[in-house]
Amino acid sequence: MAFTIDAVAQQVRHFLLEDNGPAGRERVRVYLQDVVSDQAFANEYLDDAQPQRRVLYEDADLGFAILGHVFKEARKAPPHDHGISWAIYGQVAGVTTMDGWDVIEPGEPGKQGTVKLRDSIELTPGNVRVYNENEIHSPRRDGPAKLIRIEGNPSQNPPGRVWQPVQ
Repeated sequence: MAFTIDAVAQQVRHFLLEDNGPAGRERVRVYLQDVVSDQAFANEYLDDAQPQRRVLYEDADLGFAILGHVFKEARKAPPHDHGISWAIYGQVAGVTTMDGWDVIEPGEPGKQGTVKLRDSIELTPGNVRVYNENEIHSPRRDGPAKLIRIEGNPSQNPPGRVWQPVQ
């Protein structure tokens, strides 16, 4: 089945209207597994010539966005959260290792908090992972990768926090 961004957005919207919490996001995660496995969708919306991050759809009413990411080289992000928002990562091509972190010491104004590595999972094509509010994670890629990311409240959300890892 070939997906379009409009059809995907409407299905995501349907799930989030029924439940805008973790249960609704889990339904989006399951649905997105089929979307990110569809090569026609990937070819249509994840062009190698596009910028690293491209907004494919934004829903002003429910406050979510669907983003297409095309990473051309290795990249490692620091541990971070999305604040009061959430994110769903769907791997289309390549491999992304998602590290999960536990808070050791909370931050305070002017001082970065510290975290310790809890787990690492590999997202391979067709895998999708949800990160709910304040869940600390860090993606890393050893080479090119493509993914679809859905995030909640991107324009209304204050920036999340970056955390300092400890051994």
